[in-house]
Amino acid sequence: MTGSMSARRSIVLVALCVCTLTVGAVVPMTVGAGDNATIFYFEPSETEADAGETVTIELIASTHGDYVGDGIDRLSATVAYDPDVFSVADVEHGPMLAAGDSAAEVDGTVEIDDEAGTVTIDQERTPSGDGARATETAATITLEVDEDAPSTNETLEITDASAVLISDYPQAVVDREATISITETSGGDDPVPGFVAPWALIAIGAVLVFAVRRLD
Repeated sequence: MTGSMSARRSIVLVALCVCTLTVGAVVPMTVGAGDNATIFYFEPSETEADAGETVTIELIASTHGDYVGDGIDRLSATVAYDPDVFSVADVEHGPMLAAGDSAAEVDGTVEIDDEAGTVTIDQERTPSGDGARATETAATITLEVDEDAPSTNETLEITDASAVLISDYPQAVVDREATISITETSGGDDPVPGFVAPWALIAIGAVLVFAVRRLD
């Protein structure tokens, strides 16, 4: 019995050691990957809009640069949306790539394909300098909601994104989606001029009958 108990304790201790070593190896790798990546996400990540309105959302890029402190000088992202619900009304380049250098500028292009439901943003920092290391707006996107859009939850996705360090090496990319809750407008038919609903006629008739009885 004593030998069996000792064997069980040994097995448990070995299992605990393996788990500890595994966690110790995985956690630094995860943190390291996050520190050496550019994260693309939307702000706000959840918002609401009525059919026929416009909604503005910011595409944020966040990076700490690489392990030697170099930042990024190029980025691109393709945002996908439902073309039956949205169309792109406007896109403005943000200051993210110019962060850290008052003399730096953002040179960018925008390609909108409303039929496919995509908008692609390409940007470059000029001059590159030490590159950008910041959490800032890369682009501000204004979407127009279709007037006939039904009540639904729509997802904005980043289908293709990239960030390039000043050393010309691509940095790892993490992207996150956003949700826009659409509320359809009340589009009931307008009443026909001169037409009174039956329930209204009944109510009027009841009032008249009551008035006549009071006169009697």
